[in-house]
Amino acid sequence: MLSSYYSTNNNTAFLGGFRVARNSKRNRHRKKTQTPRVSLEIQDRGFDFGFQMRIMAKSDFEFNQALREAGVIGCAYGFHPIEGLSQHVPSITLIGTNISAFERAYQCFVRWGCEEDGDVLDVDLLLRSDGSYCIWIGPEINRLLYRTIPQADLFDTMAMHVSWVKPLDSTNEMVHEIKRYCESGLHPVIISAAIGDPINPTILQLEPVPGWKGILKFGLRVIAQSEAPQDPRFAPMSEQFSPKSEKLKSQPTPKDLCRRRIKTLETAFPVSIERVRRSSLVHEVRRLAGFENVNETQVIQGAINLMISGEMVPGDKHYRQVTGDVYKTIWNTIISRVELADGACRPADQDPSVVAHQIELDVRETLKRMKVRGLREPFPRLQEIFLREGYINE
Repeated sequence: MLSSYYSTNNNTAFLGGFRVARNSKRNRHRKKTQTPRVSLEIQDRGFDFGFQMRIMAKSDFEFNQALREAGVIGCAYGFHPIEGLSQHVPSITLIGTNISAFERAYQCFVRWGCEEDGDVLDVDLLLRSDGSYCIWIGPEINRLLYRTIPQADLFDTMAMHVSWVKPLDSTNEMVHEIKRYCESGLHPVIISAAIGDPINPTILQLEPVPGWKGILKFGLRVIAQSEAPQDPRFAPMSEQFSPKSEKLKSQPTPKDLCRRRIKTLETAFPVSIERVRRSSLVHEVRRLAGFENVNETQVIQGAINLMISGEMVPGDKHYRQVTGDVYKTIWNTIISRVELADGACRPADQDPSVVAHQIELDVRETLKRMKVRGLREPFPRLQEIFLREGYINE
């Protein structure tokens, strides 16, 4: 809890009270006679597309509880026919005791899209050195981001998700055969569910779950502890799920910044990029004194910044008239617009000297956010730092 307080030294106040009172009265009189001033903040701004907005995706957790309630007691391995294929493919069947729980779990997977793409479901078998193994089931992260965050490539994304984990005491030889099979080029595997007797489970007594269709996966992974000892999932369970005190990075590395800048440009501005590249703008900017070493990406970003500034406020340049949370406002504009190959020349028709000024603003803004000293240096010196430190890497 934060607290604040104000204290007065009575002796000091008494000794200087007369002077303070006279000054206060005089100041109040001046305030009444002065003409109020209206302050308008107008400044040229830079913007680097590499500083993406951070956003988090949250997965569906219901499947985890459903699989827990399904009472999984083991796995069966075999082969399963697939329509259109002449040969059967390997299958992994979860054996449980609760039909309705299995069906609820499958409906979660259906919402993810498992009937069109079985690899929305991540299934990993972890073979431990002591002869046991674990099954990990959860959402596949890239597909999770695709489902939950439109235009995920325009964001610095994170994901919150859970995996259902089932430890098994012994490893069937069929698991090792599936591992060798999955090391081949194309390896479809069927994931299904069945009900079995927990007292006397045999494969002859398994009853398929009616509401669980076979999930066809091509991305099943079988990982041996001897081959991947650093995989954190081989650590004791108490360590795997213990809270971590690591803090999220507050800012990207230069390498991250370059990668995200290119990703943003290619995702949001594919047409604009080609317009600038096919024009003489890059050459004309480099002919200006002090801008001989600017990168093509810097010119493209500067020209697009001028285009976006004019779209947000007609006739505006360098985001001078953008108010409020400038960073958020610019990103909201970027993610809501659509590029059209309509024959227009923008942003390639920008004045080279204006683009050069925007490039300088962009460089200064990036170095400021990365807490690099010496921002009062002339642009050629800052560009040297920009290149040397890897903030542009073409």
